[in-house]
Amino acid sequence: MQQPPNQNGGAGSELREDAKQLGATAADRLHSEVDARKATAVTQAQSVSSAVRQAADGLDESSPDWLKSAFRQGAQQIQRLADSVEQKDSRQLMSDAQDFARNNPGTFLAACAAVGFAAARVLKAGSAQQGSQQFGQDREFGERQSFGQNQASRGQSGTAELGTDLAYGTATEAGVRADTPGEFA
Repeated sequence: MQQPPNQNGGAGSELREDAKQLGATAADRLHSEVDARKATAVTQAQSVSSAVRQAADGLDESSPDWLKSAFRQGAQQIQRLADSVEQKDSRQLMSDAQDFARNNPGTFLAACAAVGFAAARVLKAGSAQQGSQQFGQDREFGERQSFGQNQASRGQSGTAELGTDLAYGTATEAGVRADTPGEFA
């Protein structure tokens, strides 16, 4: 027995309506989050603008005028961006970004690539730092130098319970000094 056509259409229509409502709810939540965090971004942009302006003012007399001018113009552009972000809501900012991408696709793609590379560098640096904290202690041999060579593998004796700090070469626990290979406190 087949179902009447109006029931199938009703279920599909209901699913479409639910999907639209879910999308609208997600978009509203995204916009409210962006609006909530906008003040922090504006404050940071204003402080960057101020720092660039101070750098321009701090250049000595022998610095070329074009360099001072470039710094000042950069500071003004950053300040204008901060003012624009502060005055607009997230929907207007999204519309402006879409317009910019349509009108300047090459510049937009280059900016996206630059942001992507910067984000990758930050994430890579963060994961490398986290990895060195996690694996920085050699519990078997105790001591480790900044380049990952442990003293025991070079024929020197000594064991520490928690090892040494990779960045500074000093022991973190157990009274071990790694300043001089194999020396104990």
